[in-house]
Order: sequence, then structure tokens, then C-alpha cells
Amino acid sequence: MKQKEIKFGLVAPLPGASIDGLLKFAKRAERLGFDSIWFADHIVFVAKAEAPEAWTIIAALGRETKRVSMGTVSDPHRMHPAVFAQRLATVDQLSGGRAVLTLGVGESMNLDPFGIKWNRALARLRESVGVMRTLWEAEGPVDFQGEFYNLSKAFLQVKPFNRKRVPVYIASHGPKGLRLTGEIGDGWMPTDLNPKLYGEYLKIIEEGARGAGRAMDEIEPCLWVFTSVAKKSDEAYKTLEPFRYVLMVPEQVEKAGYNVHLPEEYRSLSYFNILPTDEEKRQKLREMGSYFPREVVLDFTICGPKDDCIKKIEEFVESGVRHFALFYGFSPDKDYALRTYVKQIIPYFKG
Repeated sequence: MKQKEIKFGLVAPLPGASIDGLLKFAKRAERLGFDSIWFADHIVFVAKAEAPEAWTIIAALGRETKRVSMGTVSDPHRMHPAVFAQRLATVDQLSGGRAVLTLGVGESMNLDPFGIKWNRALARLRESVGVMRTLWEAEGPVDFQGEFYNLSKAFLQVKPFNRKRVPVYIASHGPKGLRLTGEIGDGWMPTDLNPKLYGEYLKIIEEGARGAGRAMDEIEPCLWVFTSVAKKSDEAYKTLEPFRYVLMVPEQVEKAGYNVHLPEEYRSLSYFNILPTDEEKRQKLREMGSYFPREVVLDFTICGPKDDCIKKIEEFVESGVRHFALFYGFSPDKDYALRTYVKQIIPYFKG
């Protein structure tokens, strides 16, 4: 299968890597030919490791790299959209037009401990995007009256680099969020999906796009996906197995048609609603992973030898994915995984 339009990016090792390590990672990713680099935009993580602020790192990378696009998965709650718009435009200038923003509804760990208000997430997301785009595209002072934000003769003194706006992707699984993606998103960046669900959800995005008078070629279908590559299937799976609790969400496993008998005490748990300081729930989350059998893990990830990974990527491509954000850190040999992608897997799709 030769698909020149298919893109491959890497998820940065955040948390965990030092600031210097993140800079080296990004420069290596560009040197190896990856199309994009993605950061989880967190204040804290469940994993207790070093976690610098993502956009500050991207700002530095804007001067250290030349080609690769760089983005985060963030939320609309922690920053006023006018401040966010200024920050993104500045980073876009630093990088020569390579910044990308993904917005989701938010996560407990980034909001609750800090007393940040978290309500009407999709409505706030829609309005935040509207405010940012209004400020980016305005030729002079503008007014904006919304449910959450009001602008009065407001303007920015920095704009995106040689373009009207920074692309804004949406990270969502729910029907309302999927329709919103079709209505306003420049792209879609979900996680924890198998090919079947991805294709079904993309159809809902298409409905939203049609309703807004948009074409689907205005929206880039992406996927944040966990991958483990090794010479043998068992080797690749072995390093994924301890992290089953973060590889999938119970609700999505059920929607995919798997009859996993998950006790009620685990059903409301996910990586997105756990606080790093809640040791009891963290332990419960890890325990939850043991209920997901190998077949589910393999369905929701890209795992195995080169040929298995190619086959799985083909399934995702058939379902509509055009841009993969690869979290390869669970591979037993990370360097081997990168070499395999660069020398064998990606050339299969790019020709």
C-alpha cells in the first residue's frame, strides 16, 4: 500500500525526559524524517517524573528544528483564549509556521488540585476556539460577546506566521465532541481507539462537517496510538502488558464489542480522572488493566513485528487515519522500534 498522504509523528517522552533530553529527542525525530512531534500539555502526570511546561519546550524547539510540526494536546480551561492565542502565534513565529494545537475537554490531574474551574467543557472549547480565531484573523480591534469570554476593542500585536490561524484539532470520543470536530476542527486527534471505532466515529465527524457546510478534506484525521515493536510478537506484547490500564478506556472496549467482565468498582476509572496523589485510585487503575485480555490490547494498539505493525496500520488507514502520533516508549528496545519504523514501516506507506 503506497499512501503518500499518510503522516507519522512521535509522542515526546513527557514526563520522564529532562529538558535537554526533550530537545535531543525532537531534533532526532526531525533528522529521522518524522512529520510531527506531540506533547501532552500537563501540569502534572500520574507518573511521578520530571514534567516541564510543553509550550515552553516547543518554543525552544522552534529555533532548534526546521521542518517538523509541533503540537500539544491541551484543554480550554487553564488559560484565557486571548493569552493562549498570543502564545500560539508567538510560537508559530518562532517555528516558521509549524505550531499545532489540539484541545480536549480536560483531565482531573491538571485542574482539580489547582482549583481551576471545569464546567461545560465542550461549550467552553467551542468558544475558546472562536475567540482565538477572531483575534488571529482580525485586522484591528474586535468585540466578542460569549457565554464565557467578552472582548472589547481587543487585538493582538503578534499573528501566526504567514497564515491566518494556527490549526486547532479536537480530541474527543463522544458524539457531541465528534460533531463539534466536524463543525470547527482543523483535525481530529483521539486516543485509545481500535480501527472499527475509529471508522464509526469519523462518520459522526462527517455528519457534523456536512451540517456546517464543510468538506472533510478540511479536517485531518489523526490518531494518538501506543505502539510496541519487536522481532517477536510476545516480546512486543510483554512490555505493553503492564500498562494495559492506560492503553484503553473501558467504555471504548465495550463499544468495540468486547465482553470484558469489569467489576463495577473499576467502571468509572480512567487515566483522565485520576489524581497523582490518590494512591488508592492509582492502584485501582493499575488493577483494572488486568481485566483486559491480550486480544483487546492488540486491537487497540500497533504491536508486534514489522509485518504485524504494517497490517494494523493498514487497518487504521482503511478506517480513515491519515496522521499517526506514535507513542513508542513501551517498546522493549526503543531504538530498534524507531529504526524499524524509519527503515521499513514508514517507507511502505510513503513509497
